Amino acid sequence: MVVDTLNDPATINTIAEQAEVAWETADSEVERLQTENKVRERDDGLYEPNPVQQFLDQILQLIEDHSKSELESQLQEYQEQVEDLSAEYGVTSAQELREQLTNDDVSAEEMREIRNVSDTWAALELEIRLLKNALQLYDDLSQLSQSNGETALTV
Repeated sequence: MVVDTLNDPATINTIAEQAEVAWETADSEVERLQTENKVRERDDGLYEPNPVQQFLDQILQLIEDHSKSELESQLQEYQEQVEDLSAEYGVTSAQELREQLTNDDVSAEEMREIRNVSDTWAALELEIRLLKNALQLYDDLSQLSQSNGETALTV
């Protein structure tokens, strides 16, 4: 998908260049992806992946790739990692840890560590949200697909 090449919102020209395709190809692909709600055009005329659709796609992918038990185990593992970070750094969130960057007595090395740890923590929190949403949907989708929850679902 040509939009997968995007790191930042971009014009059709930039999308075509990054995907190494003709402008017409990029334009028709972006138009198709807009109709599928995978891409949105911003007010400034730039195109970007639709973050809501990406979030939902990630949830569905988790459900398709993992059993309920696997999702629960992954959730537990990530939650334990977050709790370990909280205990180690004496804060309750990635944001609270990142706020320590403004302390006067923080060295450059400590700043680098804080940024790395808070980025990891934020990524864990996102994965936890995805897993919780997947688990909330799992039972409903299992009933609709007549699955027993022991294997991954086909969505």
